[in-house]
Amino acid sequence: MLRELRIKNFAVIDEVALELGPGLNVLTGETGAGKSIVLNALGLICGERGASDIIRHKEEEANVEALFDDLPPPLEIKLKELGFDAGGELVIKRILSRSGKNRIYINGSLSPLNLLSEVGSCLVHIYGQHEHHTLLQPETQLALLDGFAVLHDKTELMKQNFDALTAAWSNLTKARESLDQRRREKAFLEAQAEEIVRARLSPGEEEALQATKNLLVHAEKLHQGCREGEELLYEGQEALVSRLGKYASKLRELTGIDEALKSAMELLDSSLAQLQEAAAELRRYADRIHFEPGALEQLEDRLADIHRLKRKYHGSVEDILRLHAETDAALQALDRGEEEISALEKAFDEARRTAWDAAQKLSLERQRIAKRLKKEMEKEIEGLGMPHATFEVRFITQDEKEDQPPFFIAGNRLTAKGMNQVEFYFSPNPGEPVKPLGKIASGGELSRLMLAIKSLVLTPGDIPTLLFDEVDAGIGGGVAEIVGKKLKQVAASHQVICVTHLPQIAALADSHYIVKRLGDKDRVDEVARMLGGVKITDKTRRHAEEMVRGK
Repeated sequence: MLRELRIKNFAVIDEVALELGPGLNVLTGETGAGKSIVLNALGLICGERGASDIIRHKEEEANVEALFDDLPPPLEIKLKELGFDAGGELVIKRILSRSGKNRIYINGSLSPLNLLSEVGSCLVHIYGQHEHHTLLQPETQLALLDGFAVLHDKTELMKQNFDALTAAWSNLTKARESLDQRRREKAFLEAQAEEIVRARLSPGEEEALQATKNLLVHAEKLHQGCREGEELLYEGQEALVSRLGKYASKLRELTGIDEALKSAMELLDSSLAQLQEAAAELRRYADRIHFEPGALEQLEDRLADIHRLKRKYHGSVEDILRLHAETDAALQALDRGEEEISALEKAFDEARRTAWDAAQKLSLERQRIAKRLKKEMEKEIEGLGMPHATFEVRFITQDEKEDQPPFFIAGNRLTAKGMNQVEFYFSPNPGEPVKPLGKIASGGELSRLMLAIKSLVLTPGDIPTLLFDEVDAGIGGGVAEIVGKKLKQVAASHQVICVTHLPQIAALADSHYIVKRLGDKDRVDEVARMLGGVKITDKTRRHAEEMVRGK
């Protein structure tokens, strides 16, 4: 709740600090006393935009600072997620500057305006002529209906079912998109696989073909060179083997004369054997080498096919073979994808039935409760000075729109809150047709309508601080006392701040302010002023004292 509000250099206010308490806090005072300024300052704390014209004359900056404690648990969780360690307390500070360098601080850390708006909406709701009417928002109206019906367990189950449906639909959609993409690629993959299979590639084939090509290109040269070597070594008239053989015979004779030549003789015999073997090897190689133009053409065609595939698939033969294995795996995965889709479709159908069934049951319960809320609300607002008013809860559908399964069917959109969009309709006078609240209700009527709803829907866990402005517009006497008691009733579960001109309401306050907190004596004086106007008699003062003491 709001514990303290400090305002400095704000419009006509020099500096003021309000220490607010639980229960019913009443703000009174004559026109120009600064009540609306306090409301505007609270609006800034809640994230409304500020302009430099509200800065006090001759000052450069205006400051508004608020201290909150007993924060709602959802807000504490959100603050921790955003990196703010609230520790059960929250300090919000707004600084407006004529230079335009406005600043926002949340627990001492700079913050953007959109974050402040999000945080502020969880702390204070302002109901009045010139404020944002949360009562007019469809999500607020649905939440109030659910709060009146005490449907927390069912709405929580609805959210779980909706989340399950959303997840199942997302999984199925992604799987279908993936499968469609793979189906579009299937023809390409099959053609690719067939082309690689037809190519009959094998690892190392290109290198072997290049080596063979090199032999075929130089076949004639190799053949001729080997024949020349054979001729030189063995076949020719002056062949080395023949000439060395003759000299070997002579060397043997010489070795018979001197044994010292034996080593040379052995070396010569060994050389002759090697030369004879070399000649035989050259002959065999020459016999194998033949120049075949047709064979070279075939080999070059094969290499051209390999080079074409390498350019097409941007890789080596080994890369192409790996790609073929991947292509086969992708084609097999396509078949498995069909099986996966079937399982996901089954899970989605189950989640869809469960979510829509839960939404249908929740809708029937809401429609039943809406009739009771109508009766209770009309009874409440009659007691708040609108005896002939009509109140309705209407369930809105969009029948003109085409179905968009699975979340929009037969004019109903499924959300985490179910399939209902509700709107509160109101008519303040007999004979007038009911219209949406935003098109017919005045600021004071809106305040009293919210007061009536809050007296029926006491939910301590939601917005902790409620500010009612103009709740007393157009009423007085006994009705004013009833309004005060309703405010007191709501203040049992919320901190209520109420701006009022009626002493019947002011007298019921737990804390009373005229831009500052009043003690008991000052409260009696203020209520007496509200009762008697400018001239305050002893009788008026006694009446005021009785009202304050008997609250």
